[in-house]
Amino acid sequence: MKLKIIKTFIFSIIFFITFGRAFAAEDLLGAHIYNELGVKALQDEAIDSAISCFEQAHRFAPRNSTIKKNLSAAYYRKGEIEYTARRLSYAERYLKVSLENDPDNIDALFLMGDLKYLSQRMNEAKEMWEKVLKLNPNHPNADLVKEKLDKLEREAKVEKDYRSTGMDRFDIRYSREGVRLSYNIRYYLQEAYRLIGGDFNHRPNNKIVVLIYDKTDFESIGEWREGAVGVYDGKIRLPLIGADFTSDRIRSIVWHEYTHVVIGDITKGSCPIWLNEGLAKWEEFAQLKGDLSLLKRAVKRDEGIPFKDLDPTFLDPADETQFELAYQESYTLANYLIRRYSKYKIRKILDRLGKGEPFESAIRYELNLSTAEFEKRWMNDLKAGKLY
Repeated sequence: MKLKIIKTFIFSIIFFITFGRAFAAEDLLGAHIYNELGVKALQDEAIDSAISCFEQAHRFAPRNSTIKKNLSAAYYRKGEIEYTARRLSYAERYLKVSLENDPDNIDALFLMGDLKYLSQRMNEAKEMWEKVLKLNPNHPNADLVKEKLDKLEREAKVEKDYRSTGMDRFDIRYSREGVRLSYNIRYYLQEAYRLIGGDFNHRPNNKIVVLIYDKTDFESIGEWREGAVGVYDGKIRLPLIGADFTSDRIRSIVWHEYTHVVIGDITKGSCPIWLNEGLAKWEEFAQLKGDLSLLKRAVKRDEGIPFKDLDPTFLDPADETQFELAYQESYTLANYLIRRYSKYKIRKILDRLGKGEPFESAIRYELNLSTAEFEKRWMNDLKAGKLY
């Protein structure tokens, strides 16, 4: 009986060694097959399929570093897509998994730094970007990362002691001197979220950081255009502490900058500057009518900026008069579109821009117009005094 037990035990060991090796080989073979399928899917931009294949390969061979790097790359690509689509919470979720599988994935670190920065988690953003430079000082984006770090350092120095007022959709930050002003701005933002959201049938899902500065602090953190009373660069920045503005003027500035948030969200950052600024001016002027005397004189003298030159004028604000004229012209272009074709059509055009279509294609499809005909009709109404 004892001999039989020993023989059985020895047989079990031989079986385990022999067939265990076969199972191990089968696992490695399965990992290889699924990894190859994942690589092909990733190349074809079938990201979900790639993730599924790499996950299965990882289950077969959990310690294989190549598979983990491929899985990281797939999750990074998924995060990048969500980031571009302005679904930032999803983007962060996928990038987190990417970095769990490969903590040295430079692309994921770079983009995660952007996400941390946009949500005002400055120390975490700094850590991500510094790691990019540490891993590869000669990375193609090294100069951009250095610029981001320099800007972050300037901002953090100013904003480190700012107070915060939390809201569902806004994270409002300000110095001690901005406490009272912050309450007004909070109310104006709530208005804008509801009413501008209604105008464009869109309300962003991401929480927006709003920073309220005095003029000195505002000018110390960026090279803004002289006289700027607001900026949106992923965060709304308002140099309004100590400014001698009426409540209507402050409201109009808030509405202008929040319109940029909405337009950027719909178009995924692909809106022509003149349309972006024109619609922001349209919402601003709805709160406080602006001065269009510069444009009226230019139209009378036939000295307006040609339509094709509006965006280049915004990009080179050296001539303050031309810059202001570009703003006023852009307002009348937006006004013409809304009066003649409705906000609904504006939204349809913005949707097309968000899908990567150029403006020329979008208005041809939605308005059955060429840009030349569009410019001609706008100019006719402008000269007739219908758009002031």
